[in-house]
Amino acid sequence: MNKTLAVAVLGTLALSSCSIFGTRSAAVSGQLKGFGANQNLGLAIVGYNNGQYTNDSTQVQVIDKFLTGGFTLTLPRDVPYGTYRVIVFRDANNDGRYTAGEPVLSRDNGKFLVYSQRDNQFFAGTKLGWNIYNTANRDIQTTVLNNYDLEAVPAGQ
Repeated sequence: MNKTLAVAVLGTLALSSCSIFGTRSAAVSGQLKGFGANQNLGLAIVGYNNGQYTNDSTQVQVIDKFLTGGFTLTLPRDVPYGTYRVIVFRDANNDGRYTAGEPVLSRDNGKFLVYSQRDNQFFAGTKLGWNIYNTANRDIQTTVLNNYDLEAVPAGQ
């Protein structure tokens, strides 16, 4: 009886850390710097390919008029494999989502969120699931996805 219970508990823990595709759950965190309050700001995970942000209806988003301090976002497992970014945007049309063309108020931090189907799929050193790839030094984070800090674009840019 005790062995059966132990196997059931371990099985539940193993399944809770994987999706049906075998990728582990992940979250990304960072600090927000230079954003003013009461600007109808949003935080979104968006596709980023060939220098363009792409909208995906399954992306995680947070809308907060008083977005300040830090953030932690759970990363989705139901998006296409590829490269993504977290952005701060002004929700100009008040629909609660990032829409292509809305002002992106965070500057490029030189980091990609990489969702890989297999090890080394997009960049050498990435692992199955979510990773952070830092373009400045080619550093890769595969387990703790933190220090994804976002700074405001200076006014007038």
